[in-house]
Amino acid sequence: MIFGLVLLALGYFIGNTVPITQDLTKPAFNDDSITTTTENNQPKKIPGTVNFEIPSFAYVIGDESASVSLVEFGDYQCPFCKRFFDQTEPQLMQEYVMTGKAKFYFLDFAVVGADSLTLAQGAWCAGEQGKYYQYHDYVYSNQGPENSGWGTPDKIKSFANNLGLDIEEFSLCLDSKKYESRVQQLTIMAENLGSTGTPTLFIGDSDRGFTQITGAQPYSVYSRVIDEYLQ
Repeated sequence: MIFGLVLLALGYFIGNTVPITQDLTKPAFNDDSITTTTENNQPKKIPGTVNFEIPSFAYVIGDESASVSLVEFGDYQCPFCKRFFDQTEPQLMQEYVMTGKAKFYFLDFAVVGADSLTLAQGAWCAGEQGKYYQYHDYVYSNQGPENSGWGTPDKIKSFANNLGLDIEEFSLCLDSKKYESRVQQLTIMAENLGSTGTPTLFIGDSDRGFTQITGAQPYSVYSRVIDEYLQ
């Protein structure tokens, strides 16, 4: 039996997650594809898990028919998200995603600062041109210090140019704040699911529920949970 594994980190004091340090303004949800389910209206098959529907607009890496989903909620400015990206994500991709055992999603939990919101919007604008994860990888590979100005609109447009995107199309998308509401809604979704910092990974499926792991934990923490879902 899989028991919900919730690793609540203490931010920088233990050095593996960026905690929420501000109240988040909660806009009204206007995207029908973002939904959550509480224990009151749908019983969970695995104690300690949470149930939710992955938004239909979310970009996936891996076989869509894979039984296990890995859903990361992260912030492009978060240094511990970068640690996860550098040290753990490649192993998860090699062992589980590229072998068809699991599929991976990255969704926004933009809490570090104002540039976090802009950087996240840039990802969805890149997604319009088929380069959501190329943008994701480029930004984490070139991440600067938190709230130091490396994620301003002009800098983000230079990222897009380096990725070979149509810069005029990208700029129109970014400047219009087309995806601002989406990023805000995803951030609230993460908070409503109990996320306390970045990164937060949810492992599981809609039938058995999702196990939450907070912080850039060792690979073995994730693989143990994934393997239990695969049994």
